[in-house]
Amino acid sequence: MKKIILGLTIGLLLISCSSSSSDSSASGVYKWQFKLDGVLYQWSGNQLTGDSSGTSSYSGSNFAGSSNGNPMVALVIAFPNVSTGNFTFNSSTSSYVQIGIVTNSTTSSNYMTTSGGTINVNISSLSSNTFVDNPSNPGKVIGTFSGTINAIGGSTHTITDGSFEALHTN
Repeated sequence: MKKIILGLTIGLLLISCSSSSSDSSASGVYKWQFKLDGVLYQWSGNQLTGDSSGTSSYSGSNFAGSSNGNPMVALVIAFPNVSTGNFTFNSSTSSYVQIGIVTNSTTSSNYMTTSGGTINVNISSLSSNTFVDNPSNPGKVIGTFSGTINAIGGSTHTITDGSFEALHTN
């Protein structure tokens, strides 16, 4: 059942994510990156100009990112509240970090803190401006993350150098 829910979540994210922007710039660059077991996954672009290669957004208390390339990556961080600060995600917290990587039509990998590991996330900047309130001058959410995460099914993997600058949507 977890795999079905995970698959549906990743599919929805790949269809509807948006990208990070600067706190006061409609032409700001949005981006995210992380290393999973030393392999770099990253995306950057300007979501406001309709770049379709990927997205990075922070909506309510969720960050989501995706890249429409090879591989296709979905990254979801579901925070317990909307605020700056340090957050710890593991199998005993209701909030989570989820990563899905599709390398081709038949190969995919799924990782979740609900399956084990501990990811530390810091939101250092959270603009009060949102795209909904001010589409010509949307705000940014800026943060970093690192730790360990388990593949669904068990094995532990290391995440380093995680960062994001996301469009604050609402």
